[in-house]
Amino acid sequence: MTDRPSLKFRSLRPGYVRCLDKTDHLGVSHHQWDQREIDALTLALAANRPLLVRGEPGTGKTQLARAAAQHLGWALESVTIHARFEPQDLQWRFDAIKRLADASSPATTAEMLDARCAEYWEPGPLWKAYDWATATQYGSCRPPKDATSPLPAPAGFVVLIDEIDKADADLPNALLEVLGARCFSIPALNLKIGGPDRLQPLVIITTNEERELPPAFQRRCVVLNLDAGSRDYQAWLIERGRAHFGALTDKNHGVDRAALIQDNVLQFAAQQLLADRKAARDAGLPPPGAAEYLDLLHAVHELEPGKPNAQLEWLRKLSAYAYVKNAAVEGVPALDQGRPSVSDLAQ
Repeated sequence: MTDRPSLKFRSLRPGYVRCLDKTDHLGVSHHQWDQREIDALTLALAANRPLLVRGEPGTGKTQLARAAAQHLGWALESVTIHARFEPQDLQWRFDAIKRLADASSPATTAEMLDARCAEYWEPGPLWKAYDWATATQYGSCRPPKDATSPLPAPAGFVVLIDEIDKADADLPNALLEVLGARCFSIPALNLKIGGPDRLQPLVIITTNEERELPPAFQRRCVVLNLDAGSRDYQAWLIERGRAHFGALTDKNHGVDRAALIQDNVLQFAAQQLLADRKAARDAGLPPPGAAEYLDLLHAVHELEPGKPNAQLEWLRKLSAYAYVKNAAVEGVPALDQGRPSVSDLAQ
């Protein structure tokens, strides 16, 4: 059956650059598909397992979810984890403060509180993905009062749980239980959300490796490592730079552009990053990575679009502030933002 979601990634080819549509919160971007991404997404959908994506900042972990949702034609629900995030927040939130304020008003009756019940419950990403029909009856998911019909149901959902390593172990363990059961209950509303007979969402979870995840959780996930690994790191960086700033033809979006940044500029920025990574690691400090590389390229394109020589000059001036983020280390000039060696590298 060709309509199975897990087969929809077969049409993708490694190296293909897809233009990602603008959203309410994100601008137009570009994603270059890699064979490992295609294979891991196919397995995650076919096995109905969450996809855990590892990698340094800037390796495209978050963007992968956006690209997958656009390719499938599914809605993207995303949440970024923080230290105070509770497992239940992935399912729902209850605004107890608003209800208490309403209940404290002398003009509010018990009947009025019951009538406003739907205002106090806010569906989380898993509620929306598991049971869109009931989610549209609560919180911000409800249609406007003047709407004549409920909000249309998306064809499916990609749920992005970003930076799960910022949470304690309770969150991965609780998430594993919900994803395994493919449903959860809200006792206060007497609701059961989801079930094994529903179309399951594609759940993509990212980690920057700041905290070790429970082994049981990792075993129940499909795992994709987006770091360069054993590959040539400089070539890998330049490849990512080309995906964002190289020549691009995308007939689906009417895009046909020449390269925004030439290869010699991409190469210079990558060489300097490699030098700074080595210096940071030799000093026992966190190294810069692809995120800093792309930030620097964005900056020089903004400053001197289409002018490679001028872009190189800006790279010489600005690379230290993009790549060297540690305090000064006495006796280690390579970690000094003064950068006496930058001109030598350029030559």
